[in-house]
Amino acid sequence: MPTKKESPSAKGTRLNKYLSNAGICSRREADRFIAMGLVQVNGKVVTEMGFQVQVGDQVRYDDRPVQSSPPLYLLLNKPKGFVATKQGGNIKKSVQELVRSAHSEKVPPVGDMGRTVTGLLLLTNDEKLRKKMANPQTRFPTLYQVVLEQNAQTEDLEALTRGIRIMDKVHRVKSAVFVQGASPKEIGIEADNLSPGLLKKIIEKRKLKVVSMDRVLWAGLTKKDLPRGRWRSLTERELRLLAMIS
Repeated sequence: MPTKKESPSAKGTRLNKYLSNAGICSRREADRFIAMGLVQVNGKVVTEMGFQVQVGDQVRYDDRPVQSSPPLYLLLNKPKGFVATKQGGNIKKSVQELVRSAHSEKVPPVGDMGRTVTGLLLLTNDEKLRKKMANPQTRFPTLYQVVLEQNAQTEDLEALTRGIRIMDKVHRVKSAVFVQGASPKEIGIEADNLSPGLLKKIIEKRKLKVVSMDRVLWAGLTKKDLPRGRWRSLTERELRLLAMIS
């Protein structure tokens, strides 16, 4: 007779969801790892897809302990001087330091942002959402305000919309305009899911040096009521909007 812990009706967290919540992988990938015998619960290999993990259970993946947590979705208005990287490791002034007082567990960022880049950044331990939003093929609007070292020319902005070749691929932005009321060193750029690093490379192909870059719109999310250096949890409505993006 199966124990309560092994019973499909036992209340708990499905093993694949537990691994996904821990940031190990997506649920689909977790199913493969479970089937391969890479997951142990309380010292025993578990290959049952519907296995329910109970509070206090010790879970190991590839012989490493797994600490799971509920999914977190944090929107940060990143300040200058901090680094966001999906590579992890010990980095001085990581964006995780800004949320650690409330969330001691690891909440990785979606994509990278260098120290000079500011603005909107999503941090989440939802591996499936992170992979979708970080995929260059996923389409959603982004808007940047960029400050240059020298004045931009109209032909520079036109070239950005026509397309700039980097390696063997041409990258285009939807629009590039001068910021109204500002100097020609300040431009606004709208694009589909364009990372700050790639945008900087595109601009530098025009022999323009980027001084600073601020992401003011990301996948429908804005900085409204979110001061620099502060963060908040996403609303249910915002999560539904992100789920609809493909």
